[in-house]
Amino acid sequence: MAEIESFVSARATCLNMSIRPNDPDQEWVGKEWGIKERGVCGDEKRAGTNLLVVNDMKAFQAQAKKQRRAYFIGKGFAVYAQGSTTKAALQGSGLLFLVCRDRGEIPSGYKKEPALVSGCVLTNYVHGF
Repeated sequence: MAEIESFVSARATCLNMSIRPNDPDQEWVGKEWGIKERGVCGDEKRAGTNLLVVNDMKAFQAQAKKQRRAYFIGKGFAVYAQGSTTKAALQGSGLLFLVCRDRGEIPSGYKKEPALVSGCVLTNYVHGF
């Protein structure tokens, strides 16, 4: 978790990180998501960023598709950024954005790789999603 927090903090604001193991208000509670550990931090405007240690990326991507949420994906982790400033900061970080819904085309010149789940792609294009 410390490595994920450090990675995000080097590119965006990640204040007051805390561990949230069983927050019943979040849909990603439960083994079906393949999440080992979850932390939450915020930016200056208090927009939340969820830091997720993922031990089963295929299960995670399948649940993300069902929930129609887009996440930044790294090796063994995922980040859900609510703030547009954080999303913009993470766009050039090397993480890829998991997109599982059709909301327009990804422009030429951006990466577009297949995800682990059918109907999803990984891209470094974040704007518009």
